[in-house]
Amino acid sequence: MGLFNKIKTQATTIGSNISESTSKLSSDMSTSMKENSKLSAIRSEITSIEGQLNIGYQDIGKKYVENLLENQGQNIESALQEALNRVEPLLEKKIELEDEAIEIEKKLKDQIIIQEKAIFQKEYDQEKEKLEKAVKLDVISVAEKEQKLAKARLKLDNFDTIRKVKKQYEMSLISKDELNEKLAALGVQ
Repeated sequence: MGLFNKIKTQATTIGSNISESTSKLSSDMSTSMKENSKLSAIRSEITSIEGQLNIGYQDIGKKYVENLLENQGQNIESALQEALNRVEPLLEKKIELEDEAIEIEKKLKDQIIIQEKAIFQKEYDQEKEKLEKAVKLDVISVAEKEQKLAKARLKLDNFDTIRKVKKQYEMSLISKDELNEKLAALGVQ
């Protein structure tokens, strides 16, 4: 009876872990979609404001030229004040929206990093489980297991550096050979 209870407990645990993972993934995707939607709306609003600003800038230029022709540049500030008063709040709103967009982009980037790190952790855990099983089956020695586990741990410990090296390659700062060399040194095959 003890064996069946153990199997039942393991099945329940696996089911719970799958359920939690699915729930978290669903939540992460929902949050990501909301953030992306919000980011798109902000970018659209920024584009609209830029259009309004261009009209305001044209108005300022037109009033400036009119003032030069009519008043030889006298009282230029008063001639432009109305147009400047319309442009200023638009500029402030644009800056505010750009800052908000940057914050959302940071959140999305952080979420991606967390997901990638979770993948590295999962790969490490799977490797550890496989190596422990191999030791139990007397396929490898404990020393070999520790050596292979240390190599797998190196990849997890160097997560941030690995991301940076891959980004260097994406930006064409390093060659494919340099990428492979650096990744190999960091424990990535």
